[in-house]
Amino acid sequence: MIPKIVNLFKRIDIHWVATPVLILASAFALNAIIMLLCHYNPLEAYQAAVSGAFGNSRKFGETLVKSTPFLMAGLSVAMAFRCGIWNIGAEGQFLIGALVATWFGTKLSPFFPETPWIAVPVCLGIATLAGGIWGLIPAVLKVARGVNEVISTIMLNYVAIHLVGMMIDGGPLQEASQRGPQSDRIAEWVFLPRLFPPHRIHLGIVIAVLLAIILTFILFRTAFGYQLRAVGEGPAAAEAAGISIMHNTLRVFFISGALAGLGGAIELTALTRRLYLNFSPGYGYTAIAVALLAKLNPLVTVAAALLFGALTTGSYSMQRTVGISDKVTFVMQATILLFVIGYGSIQLFRKRASSQTSTE
Repeated sequence: MIPKIVNLFKRIDIHWVATPVLILASAFALNAIIMLLCHYNPLEAYQAAVSGAFGNSRKFGETLVKSTPFLMAGLSVAMAFRCGIWNIGAEGQFLIGALVATWFGTKLSPFFPETPWIAVPVCLGIATLAGGIWGLIPAVLKVARGVNEVISTIMLNYVAIHLVGMMIDGGPLQEASQRGPQSDRIAEWVFLPRLFPPHRIHLGIVIAVLLAIILTFILFRTAFGYQLRAVGEGPAAAEAAGISIMHNTLRVFFISGALAGLGGAIELTALTRRLYLNFSPGYGYTAIAVALLAKLNPLVTVAAALLFGALTTGSYSMQRTVGISDKVTFVMQATILLFVIGYGSIQLFRKRASSQTSTE
């Protein structure tokens, strides 16, 4: 047994552990300096953050809840980046999934049996499909017209944001009382079940983790996953080997959009239960950092999402316990994002440049 464990550790690339640790350590060190400049005690702040995120079962449950949208959107980004596709549109796909789930929960749910075991899967399935179709738009533009996916996905994020606003602010999904820019509450039989009431831990957390396991298997144990990774590592070499770049681009965009759309539907049916302006605080953008910190590995994305969920709940605790301004906590979170995304972007650019050089 012991030799097997030793061999397992030998197979682990030290950079897989050392690099994320160094990135986070650098970010936390800089944040400590920022807190000192703002006349706060970094040790007290970090202690409050850890206690707020993991102090007891209720706090840990809330950390899991906050981690779920990061995980779903992170899986979306990781799958796309694995295929060498810069999908920056997880935010818009997330919102489209929530929008379609709202439409189902407020308009179509009366036509379904009043049981979550029928209505919820149908709702999540339709939202997942909608997210996938939304993800196909930049895929078609890229394949048919050569449009850069970074530009098209960013622009589609704004289209999705304004589409949500149009639908719930004077549109067909605005609440009946028209008191504000939000939808009616979805039907109770469309609520995603909670696992340990009255805690907010819900079934979506289990769904997200299972998807991370399934996607890891697909990526590293199937021919389809090999094709995606081959296209991402070297598109020219993959095409020379008979792997269709066009087909895999369409497939991965659909999968990526579907994952983000499902994430939006889970967030709506499990927690908010109604759609409103600023429904997403930027899950799709933070997901880029989540995926990069996990080195685009779906299973490791679970840990990265948990970290960002802990940062969210921990920042609330720092504000309450230590009295740190919310503006300072926002700066701290942004610092971590910049460190992770900055390093990850450099690595991706180097990989793309090396693959292009090798094919010339």
